[in-house]
Amino acid sequence: MKKFLERYPWVQQAGCGVLICALLLSICLPLMGMRSAEPDNPILQAAPQEITVLQAGQAPGHAGNGEAESTGAAGSGGSADSELTGEQEQPDPEETENQTEQGQNTQPEQQPQGKPQQEVLADAAIGTNTDSNKGDEGEEAGDTGETDEDLPETELDLGALLTWYKYGSQASSMVCAPGESVGKRVLLAQLDRGRLRYNIDLTGLDADDAKITDVQVAVGNGVSQDADTRGVLDMTLPDGAEFQNYILTVQAHAVQKNQKGETVETDVNFAFLLRLESGIDLDLQLTWQPNGQATCPANGSVNRTVKSDTLTDGNFAYTLQFLGENADDATIRTAEYWTTDGERGTLSESGEIQMAAADGKDTETYYLAVTAEVLGQTIGYTFVVTYEDGLDLQLQFTWYEKSVTAQTVLCDADKRAALTIKHNQINNSELLYKLGLAGRSAQDAQITSASFNGAAMSTDSGSVRLEATESGATYTALVTAKVKDRTVTFTVTIRYQSDVSLEMAYTVMEDGAAKPCVLKCENRKTVHAEDVYDDQLTDGLLGYELRLTGEDTSGIEITSVTCYQSGDFSTKTLTAPTGSVTLLLAEDGKTGENTFTIKASGAGEEYTFIISIPYKHRGDQEVKIECDLEDVESVANGQMLTFKLRAWSEDAEQNKTYILYTGTDTKLSVKMDDEACIFTGVAGGSWQQFKVTPSNPEKGDTNEHTLVISAEDAFGNKGEKTILLRGERASSGEKLGEATIVIDMGVVGLGSSSITCDVLAGEPASCAVAKAVWGYTAPEPFGTAERSLGWRAECNDPFGPDFYLRSLDDTSGLGMRANAISGSWSGTEEENFARIDAQFGEGTNLDILWRCIYRNSLSLNDASSSLGELDFTEGSGWEYEINGTYPSYGMDKADLKPGDTLTLRYTLAYGWDIGNGQGRGNSVGYCVTYYGGGRWSEEPHHDLQAVTTDGITKQICKRCGLENPCTHQKDHQKYVDQENGTCALVCEDCGKNVSDPAPHVLQYTSEENSEVHIITCQHDCGYKKEEPHIWKEISNTANCEHGGIRTDECQECHAKRETEEPEPLEHEIGDVWYSDGAKHYQKCKNCGTHINEAEHHYIEGEYDWVCDKCKMLHMSACNGIGEFRWDGSEVDADGHTLYCKDCGLSVKQTHDQKGENGACSVCGYGSHVCEDHKQYVNNNDGTTHKVICSVCQKELVESEAHTYVEGICACGAIDQTYTPPTDPDPTPDPNPGGDEDGGGSGGNPGGDGDGGDDSGGGSDSGDTGGEG
Repeated sequence: MKKFLERYPWVQQAGCGVLICALLLSICLPLMGMRSAEPDNPILQAAPQEITVLQAGQAPGHAGNGEAESTGAAGSGGSADSELTGEQEQPDPEETENQTEQGQNTQPEQQPQGKPQQEVLADAAIGTNTDSNKGDEGEEAGDTGETDEDLPETELDLGALLTWYKYGSQASSMVCAPGESVGKRVLLAQLDRGRLRYNIDLTGLDADDAKITDVQVAVGNGVSQDADTRGVLDMTLPDGAEFQNYILTVQAHAVQKNQKGETVETDVNFAFLLRLESGIDLDLQLTWQPNGQATCPANGSVNRTVKSDTLTDGNFAYTLQFLGENADDATIRTAEYWTTDGERGTLSESGEIQMAAADGKDTETYYLAVTAEVLGQTIGYTFVVTYEDGLDLQLQFTWYEKSVTAQTVLCDADKRAALTIKHNQINNSELLYKLGLAGRSAQDAQITSASFNGAAMSTDSGSVRLEATESGATYTALVTAKVKDRTVTFTVTIRYQSDVSLEMAYTVMEDGAAKPCVLKCENRKTVHAEDVYDDQLTDGLLGYELRLTGEDTSGIEITSVTCYQSGDFSTKTLTAPTGSVTLLLAEDGKTGENTFTIKASGAGEEYTFIISIPYKHRGDQEVKIECDLEDVESVANGQMLTFKLRAWSEDAEQNKTYILYTGTDTKLSVKMDDEACIFTGVAGGSWQQFKVTPSNPEKGDTNEHTLVISAEDAFGNKGEKTILLRGERASSGEKLGEATIVIDMGVVGLGSSSITCDVLAGEPASCAVAKAVWGYTAPEPFGTAERSLGWRAECNDPFGPDFYLRSLDDTSGLGMRANAISGSWSGTEEENFARIDAQFGEGTNLDILWRCIYRNSLSLNDASSSLGELDFTEGSGWEYEINGTYPSYGMDKADLKPGDTLTLRYTLAYGWDIGNGQGRGNSVGYCVTYYGGGRWSEEPHHDLQAVTTDGITKQICKRCGLENPCTHQKDHQKYVDQENGTCALVCEDCGKNVSDPAPHVLQYTSEENSEVHIITCQHDCGYKKEEPHIWKEISNTANCEHGGIRTDECQECHAKRETEEPEPLEHEIGDVWYSDGAKHYQKCKNCGTHINEAEHHYIEGEYDWVCDKCKMLHMSACNGIGEFRWDGSEVDADGHTLYCKDCGLSVKQTHDQKGENGACSVCGYGSHVCEDHKQYVNNNDGTTHKVICSVCQKELVESEAHTYVEGICACGAIDQTYTPPTDPDPTPDPNPGGDEDGGGSGGNPGGDGDGGDDSGGGSDSGDTGGEG
């Protein structure tokens, strides 16, 4: 290199020049890229990143489960429930959700590499976040640099809760975590005269030990101004601007205890971004059982987490409802859901989704997407619901008030729960406790360790000492458990403090007398008083008195009293401890909010009490109430009773405003026998459904129930309805009455079928339908129906949950008989319309319906032999209605009442064709609706538009595509006989049928003395027929003594005729016998004459002597007690005679042989010695027999062994092993005493050989010789 530089010296000089230039550039270029410093608001220096709205009390970095609407939500994650005294901070349930507004720019603009992003919220879109929670590089926020391997650091459980009021009264809120920013869109239409009322509070487990120190508000890039925690923002949208941002920044000072019991103080910041926009005021609210709720803004999305243990068998029962000023103008266009696992389905305004975790996972995400049309715009809503089926484990921390009464706090795994214990709740500052585990995973879990403020405590039960301090003390119990191969912790924070409360006393007038009212509010709590009406005060003036109560109130004084009033959006400063204020109504005359904030201090503590007194006008209009139980006389006790009602008020133009059970500024109370009935949801239209179980009486089978429905609207107008119902004791399965089941298939031209069924107590409607239609056998006590249509059905168990009917068939092949189109659409629209017109006839109801099905893009499917879901179209299936209303719940959750009519109705278009359309299948609308029973909408609802082609203008329907369609005006329609037993409405203008043919409604006329009647149709369709009368006797004045007049009536037309009957009638005798004591007789049904009269003939019965004809017992006919006795006479072999000592009746009784030695036990007849009358009876056991007396049947020997003689026992038993003796000479000599030819017989051993002949020759006379 040295030789090289010596040879080329200019290279060294050039290198030095390059180095000098590089040095100068390294200094100048950064200076050129610097920007001047600006004293902006620090919160405006945040990079636009996604906002995460945390639940109340969540610490940074904890997303929680998002279940802000859970009543037990508390702390981080919101699942630490307190059964009794555990205090779980709960944010407002309406809108503390994680929201990302769709349609906004949620991603930051890409910055050139190497340039830092500036964090500015002045122009931020909703969905931006200031990540000011980061510390220096390598250090997370909140990291103090101290570690303790045994004790985890306690995260700050604190959130800022901003509550703002839509339209000045409807509360909406969002929660911000420390060091975070959250945003919310606010619409101009949601302001109250350009003003936004708000409150800022602290929430979370550490809120009691924290306080707000500063609040600032900035408009866009403007300078921040001081603001109050409760106040009003004047909001405007600059001319030509699409939005304006308002930024609220909050500072707070928090004090908490770490796991070592050391005090840690922290200053934290929160930021709220309110983005003011003009636009459509339309939110979509999703509610689900038992108490879940989420509200999604227009073109927005909402995240929710639902745990499996909050649902019944994974059944997500939901309801969708529009909110906002444009709610009445909105309609759902499409509604569907899908999962990450591929499941898809349609949604309706209310329904159910069967949720389950994905295979091999503990969670599944459900996306619920809804599009709505309002004022010509299409708006989207998305609900992201995460279903969790994971660890279900809680710590049961039980402590004993006054060492006796158990109080329990529940804490979820890896969560915190808090409780407050007052000094006077435990004895001698000694806290007795017990630890346990609960939940589905508890059986696999075990507590491994526990500590109290860092000191070890028993993992089962024991006691710890709490030290009382004037400012209160905080203790932390840390419990560790192991479940399978996982270790979890539970943290319970115990606040031990004095009990300080505030009482507010005031007086109102009620029924002409003064009524004292006292409200008690605990520190940092809010109490809502009962409504005060304007006629209870003079000019609205309310005088009050304030006083502090509790154990440790010494040294504590009230320092300020203010009252915020929504009537003029002002906050007034009041006096203490007594004073007065004029309550105000809202400017529109509705309920006015008057919120008192009372602050006190002393002993180093500050106290805040909030009392809200609603002020309301006493209306003079009546609220009207309807209930479907008004015509019901009796109900079944002990069985679930479901019923519907609606309440409304009317203005001067008779516009109705319905009062909802879930409404604001309104009241709806439904009680039976002073017990609140349970609200189950909207039952269709303005009807709301409730349920209650009427109680049985303590004695007897009937009682009376009082149902009281009271309603009040926002203007103080009230109404009340009282319904008295007779309760009848009914056991499950008891028949209450009858209902009618109808199967309606009018949209496929198959008419309807019906059958009556029994209404049984406790039986779901699905079970009753299944028994009546296809002969289902239900579990006891419901059994089977007496009659059934005998159809076939494809469905799940009608008695189980989530019943679903897939298909029906009457065994004739309904699917093949249906008048419908199947297969697929092909060709042009004109060709498909021609196909439809050819099958149904252009302009008929079915033709218009199928044209609309095509225009609404419903795909075709193949038909099947039955009639079921997905046959013919993608939107086909079965729906049901009860008494004209389609319920929003499954048939297995419906109960039939006597007199109900339940209709199973087939649909081709997701219900749009039968008046119950929801969700999919309606992009352009439907011109006709089928209402059942052959009834269609009276006139088609065509949506016509003028179309000019080649100079010719035609009116074409946007929905069905008909050109210049006939409107079938109602006054141009008449019924026409179809000449097949039916008639139909026909349009006189176009000649088309506008209703399905239906059987004639017959009416009869007849001339006097005519033997025939004339049959016509009530619809005056031209049908006429003549038939002879069908006579049936209805009365007769003749009897058994003389003749009379017989009257007959025609069973069809009810015409009557009279005929003379000259001869008396014959006696008509039935099977009934009557008795007057000594005798019995029968009666003639016509004249009452006694027939077949005779004395009783008694025979011995089971308990008494009874007449063998009329079955009367002697004791009933006798004047005395009817006791029979034997007087010692009249005895023979057949029996003895007994006499009744009361009436003298004598009867012959057979001897019973129950006395000694077989004698009669009554008279002694038939005495004998049993041993002389032995009879052997086989016991049929193979070895023994018994011995009895053959006269009296007395058992002499119970069992003795068989004794066989030549193989046979005296009892008849046969010895199966017996072998008869062998004959020594099987062929004996016939003449053993003679020659070969014969010999003598009998007693002649020596006779001649010839004497042995059979014919004679021998003799048994005793001769000793003879001649041969």
